[in-house]
Amino acid sequence: MDNRHEQEKKQFRRLFRQQGVDRFDERFQVLEAFLKLEHHVTRTDISRQLKDDGIHLDDGFVTSSMEHLCRFGFASRVDFDSGDEILYEHLHLGVHHDHMVCAKCSAILEFKDEALELLQKKVAEAYGFYMLQHKMEIYGLCSQCMANRKKRVPLHMAKPGEKLIVKELEAGKNMQLRISSMGLKIGDLIEVVSNGFGGQVVIAAGENRLVIGTGMAQKIWVQSFDRIETLGTHGPRGMENISDTISMDLSQMKAGQEGTIVRVSGENQLRRRLLEMGINRGTTIYVEKYAPLKDPLELVVKGYHISLRVEEAANIMVENIISKKR
Repeated sequence: MDNRHEQEKKQFRRLFRQQGVDRFDERFQVLEAFLKLEHHVTRTDISRQLKDDGIHLDDGFVTSSMEHLCRFGFASRVDFDSGDEILYEHLHLGVHHDHMVCAKCSAILEFKDEALELLQKKVAEAYGFYMLQHKMEIYGLCSQCMANRKKRVPLHMAKPGEKLIVKELEAGKNMQLRISSMGLKIGDLIEVVSNGFGGQVVIAAGENRLVIGTGMAQKIWVQSFDRIETLGTHGPRGMENISDTISMDLSQMKAGQEGTIVRVSGENQLRRRLLEMGINRGTTIYVEKYAPLKDPLELVVKGYHISLRVEEAANIMVENIISKKR
């Protein structure tokens, strides 16, 4: 790392002198302070480091110096939708990484995955797209925040993107009836779409969006879908051994798995035929077996045995996947 920093300083001297940037020596001090700090830092962090080094520069000058560092490729500004002070990170030539951002404590984790990098290139090529640069930001909860979090929380505390199971309605009879009339009940799998706009929580329950006020959201206790280790017979809607995959198309399911149909797509003629076979939204479908060459699938729908080709099954989206022997 020291060799890399020395290389950065050498290039700084050359470029800043070539470009005739003013107050060269003081801007070089800002670079040195920046290089002493790791990961993502604010202007305040850099000013604090300068003071620790016995150097006093006004905030405006530090900010303008960081803008110069960004302009010449020594640093980059990063924005994680936090609304906080601008963050800067080192921009070392030939080095790329992506980020995981905790929605609760704002911790930023850097990661690099060669297989993922290759996959992104392949996806771009498949669409005939020439990729110049890219960035990936994954938002969620870090391991520490997950460890500190209670297993059950009121809905108003959930974060956008979380997939949850309704575990308890801590409400009086009238409010329970209101919640039920919205189509929401204990055991339902939901996803938080947004939270905090006008004091409302917007959730997705199946294919429906529901808008829930803060007062009601405080009465609905939920549990993270990923945190349920053993659901047994008291899991969502009485199901057990739920697959880690929330939803998938029918062609991806394994023999011995059962799920609930949530969407039937495809061209009009195919979709009409599937519906006539009893394959419609809300119906339970069971994959009995695959043919020796993995095509077609043998299925059980409403007690009837039917066959579908894999390409037809790909038009059927299923969720609440469980392993079940018959």
